[in-house]
Amino acid sequence: MKDYIDKKDINNNITNNSNLKMLIFKIKFSKLEILHLSIATILVTAVGLSLNNYRYVSWEFLIIFVSAFLVHELAHKLLAQFYGGWAEFRTNSYGLLVTAFSAIPFIPFKFIAPGAVVIDLSDRSKFGRVAFIGPLTNLFMGFIFFILSHQYPLIGYLYIGALFNSWIALFNLLPFGNLDGQKIFSWNKIVWIFMMVCTMGLFVLINT
Repeated sequence: MKDYIDKKDINNNITNNSNLKMLIFKIKFSKLEILHLSIATILVTAVGLSLNNYRYVSWEFLIIFVSAFLVHELAHKLLAQFYGGWAEFRTNSYGLLVTAFSAIPFIPFKFIAPGAVVIDLSDRSKFGRVAFIGPLTNLFMGFIFFILSHQYPLIGYLYIGALFNSWIALFNLLPFGNLDGQKIFSWNKIVWIFMMVCTMGLFVLINT
């Protein structure tokens, strides 16, 4: 009996590992998507540099700034592909223009919207979860940075990481237009309310 259980556990582990490898290999980036992501990342980096008039900005700050954008978009893509849907990041002309305009140092308001992940997924529930995962990653990162900023108060970029991620989550949760918030609100209003309350709570905590 013991040998049977051990062999069964081994077979289950092998199956689970095989499934995990299959999911990893399903994650694909086309050359066009890499180009679009590269252009968007360069513009987002420029916006980050513009906050200090293109003078010296620490690598830590830039990594935190750019990762808030990249992790959000990649979370959409990975979950959509996990569900078996087609998903690729694409820039759009209006978003690129707005982001490029925000890279001008003396512009007081900064908007980062160079593009979005285009998703082909017919299941409404799965589509809602894919929209949900983007703001959720920023909310999670915001909480992590907020906790770290209190443990290490002299490291200023931790506070920036908390503030920036909470702002991205809050903006994307607005239930308008083509934002994640509209998709989440249409899918599950309770989830949207919960996310909005958590994000606003974090935003208030950071600014008090």
